[in-house]
Amino acid sequence: MTAELRKVEALLNDSVTPIRWVFTGDSITQGLAHTNGRRSYVEHCAERIRGELSLFNHVVVNTGVSGNRSSDIRDGFSHRIEIFEPSVVLIMLGTNDALGGVDGLEGFREDLSDIIFRARGLGAVPILQTPPPIDVENAPTRAGLADYVDMVRQVAASTRAILVDHDAQWIANSPDGPQSALLADAFHPNEHGHYVLADAVLRALGIADTASPAAAAVMS
Repeated sequence: MTAELRKVEALLNDSVTPIRWVFTGDSITQGLAHTNGRRSYVEHCAERIRGELSLFNHVVVNTGVSGNRSSDIRDGFSHRIEIFEPSVVLIMLGTNDALGGVDGLEGFREDLSDIIFRARGLGAVPILQTPPPIDVENAPTRAGLADYVDMVRQVAASTRAILVDHDAQWIANSPDGPQSALLADAFHPNEHGHYVLADAVLRALGIADTASPAAAAVMS
């Protein structure tokens, strides 16, 4: 277990100190429209932490904005992350950045690295997430997403940040492409996809409800 995972574990065992979780990213994190009125993955995580685990001193904040790219989070760091004095910052980006093609990869790397550096400067633990895979045939302008997913992995490795690799999990379960049962359209997860995203985050943090068969059933 890494030092930052141990720090998160300690936070999850703290039932007294105010703990703030900030989730940031694009429309997948914002979770609007595509979940058919069900919970987004951020809301599932909040329910597990504040509801099922009764960690009432923990606060979960969602600053995801539809259409955002890494530069938006970096430029808006003060009001998207810093203002909340976070303990943990979870970042999922790349789906919109992929519109920039190969030419945008270096800027993406710099943005993610800076967000991580600045989050740590606040005393927070940064957690990177790869976005889930897309239906490339029906989203050709985002065909370069795989390169951005790889860049997220590279940044996580170079900065030693915790990584939740949704892309690898989804591909392992469906090598021929993302399951239509998990998508609302070519690149937005639906309510089932959001449950799977949440399950992966919670498992990475060691607090998933492993007795629940729901995620496994959706992925099968």
